[in-house]
Amino acid sequence: PVNIEGNAETAQVVNLIPWMDYEFRVLASNILGIGEPSLPSSKIRTKEAAPTVAPSGLGGGGGAPNELIITWTPTLRDYQNGDGFGYIVSFRRKGSQAWLRAQVPHAESLHFVYRNESIAPYTPFEVKIKAYNRKGEGPESLTAIVYSAEE
Repeated sequence: PVNIEGNAETAQVVNLIPWMDYEFRVLASNILGIGEPSLPSSKIRTKEAAPTVAPSGLGGGGGAPNELIITWTPTLRDYQNGDGFGYIVSFRRKGSQAWLRAQVPHAESLHFVYRNESIAPYTPFEVKIKAYNRKGEGPESLTAIVYSAEE
């Protein structure tokens, strides 16, 4: 809470989370004490912004032959920062130069399956993930090692 002079008609609230609904109440105080809070304001939603955190819990493995399964913990709505939320999964065989990318367009998704006949059993892959929404892409996670399925 911030103290505002009694003749002020507006106040600026800072450090709010993007794409979040807020209600505000006002309390008045003077030398006699603090008055009752006002009724809550109508809900106000902050503007959208690109995600600011990478998805967590990156891992995977298992599955059927010729598959690479990549898993993660879905990002909570509080950290999605806007509509159109999804994930971008990047992966490559360990030691390879080129990254493959896949877009997973649903916020509640928690895995991606890459199928390719050229994937040998128990092949190590480097994987990373980042979130996106209609305002842009967020930061990438740290790289994890995930193994393709065994025979």
